[in-house]
Amino acid sequence: MTKSREQNSGPITVTAYVVDTLRKGILAGDYQIGEKLDQKLLAEKLGVSIIPVREGLRQLEAEGLIRLVPRRGAFVAELSIAELKEIYLIREVLEGLAAELAVPNLDPSTFHQLESLLEQMEEATAQQDFSRLLELNRAFHFTIYESSRCPLLLQIIASLWDRSSLCRRVYLYLPGRASQALAEHKEIYQASKQGDAQRAQQAVRKNVHQTIEGILARINQEKMLKQENG
Repeated sequence: MTKSREQNSGPITVTAYVVDTLRKGILAGDYQIGEKLDQKLLAEKLGVSIIPVREGLRQLEAEGLIRLVPRRGAFVAELSIAELKEIYLIREVLEGLAAELAVPNLDPSTFHQLESLLEQMEEATAQQDFSRLLELNRAFHFTIYESSRCPLLLQIIASLWDRSSLCRRVYLYLPGRASQALAEHKEIYQASKQGDAQRAQQAVRKNVHQTIEGILARINQEKMLKQENG
């Protein structure tokens, strides 16, 4: 959960607890893409009644993480290639804008956080700890975006990150992508540090674009392998 989502949430309710717990589980990969979610079992597991589970699933459907199928139940959403491309296209534009707006507001404390995150990303890259890299990657980007001072923009970006994460975890191990992404994050940092908002915007857009290109290449590679082995 990003800081923007936490800052805009009110007092915790049972439904909010269900939504937050399920969202975290889905994004962490505890529930597989396409997996059916049994409402009664979820209610027992979370120690709540069936009503907040139903309400929570409807909210997660609105976020694009769950698909509710009449007479069949709730399933972890599976993104189509077209949906994935559209999400990343929108992300590229909005995140570039967020970075451009953020750069003039970045302060020494924020740059210190970014430096620390880059050091951790270097370590995780060397250790090939890809799950950790996903967490650090998100933290790095939102540490910058939060300085845009545009909470609605952050909410939209956070929602798009959640939806794209469904697919991204499946294609986590992209050959060579980790080191390439590290270089791209250093480029974003340098542009931001120099106060070059336009270059920071371009660097962020490049990073988002390269990520979807890597995912699509991996998907196409797997399709070809299936055809050859089919």
